Amino acid sequence: MADESTGVKDQSSLQRLDAAWQRLEARLCAGVLVAEIISLTLWISLKGLSADTQPGGSASGLIYRGFVTATAFGVAAHLATRKRGAKVHGLVTTVAVLAGLVAARLWVHSGVAWASNLLNWLQNASVLMLIGGLRGLATRLTLWVALLGASLATSRGKHIHVDVLIRYVPVRLRRPTAVVGQIAAMLVCFFGAVGFVDYIAISVYRADANKPCPGDASKSCDTTAGEKGATVEHKVAADFFLLGRQASLDWKSVGPVLGGTPYDKWMTASEWNTWLDGADWTAHFDKTAMDGVHMDPSQPDAKRMPQVPVPGTGEEARGLLVRELDFVFPFGLVMIGIKFLLRILLILSGRIEVDPEAAHAEEDLANAQERDEEASKEVPA
Repeated sequence: MADESTGVKDQSSLQRLDAAWQRLEARLCAGVLVAEIISLTLWISLKGLSADTQPGGSASGLIYRGFVTATAFGVAAHLATRKRGAKVHGLVTTVAVLAGLVAARLWVHSGVAWASNLLNWLQNASVLMLIGGLRGLATRLTLWVALLGASLATSRGKHIHVDVLIRYVPVRLRRPTAVVGQIAAMLVCFFGAVGFVDYIAISVYRADANKPCPGDASKSCDTTAGEKGATVEHKVAADFFLLGRQASLDWKSVGPVLGGTPYDKWMTASEWNTWLDGADWTAHFDKTAMDGVHMDPSQPDAKRMPQVPVPGTGEEARGLLVRELDFVFPFGLVMIGIKFLLRILLILSGRIEVDPEAAHAEEDLANAQERDEEASKEVPA
């Protein structure tokens, strides 16, 4: 296994395009990583705060509060004593951390109901519910990071590939051999993307894989890509309509929830029916099904959880948008396939050298720099 390496030449328009694309993907990757860290941190924090510690029960709430309190005390002590000398600084900071661990018991029951209510709202009756909650968001962000990393690796020639053939073919055949390998990888990406899209349309969006043949209804013919696409388009439009409606519910819910009102107890039947009538649901769903979603107007004070319904489909709202996010994978494959095409053009134009030994040049240079730095430290001043 080896990597590829680019030659150092004046940059062409293709190289500038490749460099700009890499910068964009690197920034996207950093942003997605930050979003993933935030989502996981929020989920863990709310789980910890919502866990009440009882004798003989789980101590996760106490452990989380101990970590938070110890961190806060330790940071405060560090900032207050960082100029007092190493011994004083270390002693005071250590004592502060230990004090924080002990002080966690002072608020072990505080905020349990509030955090539990907020977590349940995010998981069960917010836009995050449509993608599986905070954990579902983190899962999808992880996939996005993996695809961005694969695309960056392809741009820089760091993707894993077998270079045995290139090592043993004559030098004059190395470039054609490399191009053939890149074309094969590109085709795998493109055909894989098409296959995944077809699979998602049939298995997730329930598009018909077959239909009666136009000339002979007794025979079965493959459903055309256009017909599958129309089914997907209709359901995607409905899903994004529901996303907008759930966002409008979240706008109404955020105040009561943050104020401590149970997320499933603040909305009345009257408010629910008024909210339903505020949008054109019949553009996406059957009118009869919509009538069944309305609450009994004779009980205007009955409570309703602010979760968007999916009228007449038999589908659950929770995780509904996961099927849209499934398209991230074939989309990523298409982007990687385009990257292979770009590398093919760069190889053919001579902007990328096909040298199996050059794959380790950057590592060798880095190791040499480290050895030089170590040697300079050993030389007496």
